[in-house]
Amino acid sequence: MTKSLAYFIYLDTKIVGAILQLCAFFERGVFAKDNTIVLVKKYKHKSTRLIAQILTKQGIVYRFVKENDLDELTDGVMFYPFNAQSNCRAVANRHLTHIFITHGESNKVSSIKPIIRIYDYVITAGQAGIERYLASGIFSQHDVDTGRIIMLGDTFIGRTGLTDKGMGQEVVFYAPTWEGGIERENYSSLSYVDKVAKILTNTAKTHQVDTIVIKPHPNTGHRLRQYIDHVYELAKILRNGQLNVVIFKPYLRLMWLQSFKYERLGVIFVDDLTTYHAKIGFCDISAVETQFLNEGIFYYLFLNSIENKAMIKNICCKNPHIVNLMSSHELPDSIPMSFYQELKNYVIFQEMSMLPINERIDCLLHKIIDK
Repeated sequence: MTKSLAYFIYLDTKIVGAILQLCAFFERGVFAKDNTIVLVKKYKHKSTRLIAQILTKQGIVYRFVKENDLDELTDGVMFYPFNAQSNCRAVANRHLTHIFITHGESNKVSSIKPIIRIYDYVITAGQAGIERYLASGIFSQHDVDTGRIIMLGDTFIGRTGLTDKGMGQEVVFYAPTWEGGIERENYSSLSYVDKVAKILTNTAKTHQVDTIVIKPHPNTGHRLRQYIDHVYELAKILRNGQLNVVIFKPYLRLMWLQSFKYERLGVIFVDDLTTYHAKIGFCDISAVETQFLNEGIFYYLFLNSIENKAMIKNICCKNPHIVNLMSSHELPDSIPMSFYQELKNYVIFQEMSMLPINERIDCLLHKIIDK
């Protein structure tokens, strides 16, 4: 029944990193390339050419559209991985069903913006997401009871790219988020280079690991260019501490001179992380935390402000794995793995893990149609 529906993904962005995040859905098989069309809002912007190149290289069907083009769609389902003002214009087409799927489950304030109410249905990973919406007042218990918010497990949370624990080289893994579109949404730990470097170095020594793998956010440096410089500063400190440094290259766009500086430093760039597994992980408030939980990676969470700490405590109750970079560069006491398992069950609806990833969109649409 759902096979006959037209699937569209709508993107309003000039950020190339957002396209890389979208491609991950196709790489994992969440969306099929033969029945999904990506509609990208048309801009006269330098990023347009890069966006087209990436989608073409990935074999993803796409077209650039204007507002009038959206009105001409007469049937199907529109999926939205990102919030944007023009999404309101797209949702005005009532011939379509509109579903916000997010591009990663996180406790960022951007995850609970009121614009989310415009969609017919909203996807979340698990119970934590539902409670986040209820606590923010964006949705009511009636919305939950009538099935407007749907738990779809780990379908849209993404992956770290690492291999399973026990396979591949053992590393300390650090995945900082970007600096955000506005300052109050800046959750990045990259501006605390010295403290982060000390924590990573001490952790590597404690666990007898000689390699740090850094996976920057694909939007790093989009708003504040110095955040790309922070990555280099961190790599330099770690290399001076006699540690091997590996950086996931696709998510860090560098000029030739910058690449040369990294090469002289002895940093290794890779396009694939499947030869590594994380002995321990570090991340900011971001979707990576959910990925760590999903993949069973023991981790610590960096906070860059008291406000962020208060927010996450309200959402997830006690989080002894938090490191507040404003006041400390020491890790909390050891945390039992049972804590992470309980948190995983709270954040990610586990029943969906029984269903193959390439069948979950059909499952989602059957739920909506049956309702």
